[in-house]
Amino acid sequence: MFTTTLSKDAATALALLGKSDILKDAYLAGGTACALQLGHRVSLDFDFFTEKEFTTEIVLKQLESLQGFKLDETAKWTILGNLSKVKFSYFYYPYPLASKTVPFSDIELASLEDIAAMKIDAICSRGTKRDFIDLYFIIKQKFPLVKILKFYDKKYKRLLNNIYHITKSLSYFADADSQVLPKMFTPVSWEDVKKFFQNQSLNLARKKFL
Repeated sequence: MFTTTLSKDAATALALLGKSDILKDAYLAGGTACALQLGHRVSLDFDFFTEKEFTTEIVLKQLESLQGFKLDETAKWTILGNLSKVKFSYFYYPYPLASKTVPFSDIELASLEDIAAMKIDAICSRGTKRDFIDLYFIIKQKFPLVKILKFYDKKYKRLLNNIYHITKSLSYFADADSQVLPKMFTPVSWEDVKKFFQNQSLNLARKKFL
């Protein structure tokens, strides 16, 4: 694992969570789980997901027992806050894992297969610059897009219905353009990332997915 992608505060918070029993049914996904496995950038938040429904008040009480936890917002099956100055989120996420989780420091990380599928889903909902960059490095280092779409279909069961929207979303950057590039360990140009996904989108269309 590329532990240098974690700030000192993030490493402390993750160790604290790992020692607790709060996240026994959850896995860490998002940018931090991706960065730990690829080492390409810094990530400053923890996004935890669980397939099990939970009572927000009970989990919140457990979290509030941890030193440094501060609540920002709650809703049904959702907790948003900070832990040791690191953004923290905990969601009920009723989609099956596409692959086994990866153990790290007493917690479970989503596999790159699942992270890639979730990045596709995020990009279809006004994806951030971070989403595009993470997916870019997953494709470059691990899996071709066509294979990632199979992970997406395994997880969400809606590739056939969404393939047109996915293809269009992969070349839509209006929201991401104005966002700040995350701190990178592996240098990358946003313009190169955009050109890459424009080509990926075009290739999908040419393969008659549409």
